[in-house]
Amino acid sequence: MSFFTALLVLSLLPVVDPEETFVVNVTQSSYQAEENHSITLEWTFTTRTQGSYRELFIYCRLLAPHRPLVLYQVHDGVEFPESQDDQFSGRVQIDKDVLREGRIRLHVSRLRTEDSGRYRCGVKTEDGVGSARCRLNVLDQVKLVGHEPIHAKVGDDVILPCRLMPPYDVNHLIIEWRFKDRIIHVHRGGSKDDETSDPEYKGRTSLFHDEFEKGDISLKLTNVTKEDEGNYICFVPKLARQVKKGYVTLRVDGNGP
Repeated sequence: MSFFTALLVLSLLPVVDPEETFVVNVTQSSYQAEENHSITLEWTFTTRTQGSYRELFIYCRLLAPHRPLVLYQVHDGVEFPESQDDQFSGRVQIDKDVLREGRIRLHVSRLRTEDSGRYRCGVKTEDGVGSARCRLNVLDQVKLVGHEPIHAKVGDDVILPCRLMPPYDVNHLIIEWRFKDRIIHVHRGGSKDDETSDPEYKGRTSLFHDEFEKGDISLKLTNVTKEDEGNYICFVPKLARQVKKGYVTLRVDGNGP
């Protein structure tokens, strides 16, 4: 079989019925990761202990809307890196140690949102041909977003906005609010009761628990005083992201009505 014929066969292959002798499968049908993180996509295919890979063809691609984008390709047991699409250049590595075991493990690094979509790997060996698909969803990197200065008067109630963008459920995470190097409010994941250890803020701070699912960790501060003026930090210590803090400035303009 010629090189171009092999590509045509692999591109047109339907997903193989699991009851047939030669089978290509995905270890996961769906993956999800964040922008700039890494992911490992994995397929398996039927192999024989004494099998030869002189006739190994692998054709993995992203089924993009306008045209398929080649992720990884092998022809007659030889890799063809020059066929890889520019979108994946320098970002894909193959685990060669497990290839002879019938496993295709592709490590994709520095993920981009445009990497989202359906991925298909077609395989041909002397045992047969087959293909399988999986889906990858790359999310925008989650960030804590504070706000421009918030203005209030003495005696007012005020909300200091802070949220995760895009929305991210924080129900099971620790949330802290800090002011002048002091922790003024703490929510411990899964707990219904928050903690306010600073006596100056006792009974004056609260969070909106119903909004945690949307990533909203805004702080309500009641009976504002002149001493409350300054820079506040919303902090999620166990957030597995580079950005774990947001900043909000409160300006107290004068006496209330």
